[in-house]
Amino acid sequence: MPVVTSRVRVAAPIERVWAVLADVPGQPRWMRDLVAVELEGVGPVGVGTRAIGHVRIAGLRQDDPVEIDGFDPPRHFGLRHLGAFRGRGDFRLVPVPGGTLLTWREELWSPVARVRLAGPPLDALLWPVFAFVFRADLRRLRELAERD
Repeated sequence: MPVVTSRVRVAAPIERVWAVLADVPGQPRWMRDLVAVELEGVGPVGVGTRAIGHVRIAGLRQDDPVEIDGFDPPRHFGLRHLGAFRGRGDFRLVPVPGGTLLTWREELWSPVARVRLAGPPLDALLWPVFAFVFRADLRRLRELAERD
């Protein structure tokens, strides 16, 4: 399964970084391709919470149903992708002097994972784009946490 790992150091306490990260309906504030999030059900966000992320990449809309499968405030937020893109994402937060180290690890199989164009699987061509997008998302999350 293809994996992208990105890290950012945030000059804010771990609790503030967690507050931005774990605000599931607010995630479009820092995830550029995430247009909106709909939580399913009621109650506090935690393990078992399901949501549908409405994503727009290069003008194409895609729904990304997810289920939170790791929720240990303020250190770990994990989810499973259940739609066309399958896999999981994990966010780990560690307090460091002067702030927080946030690591984001995504393992995803795209719908084109097995398509070949006279060379590597098409999926392999997507991963540099995903890595670029995830790094930019983390920079926006950092800006929000440092500003709030």
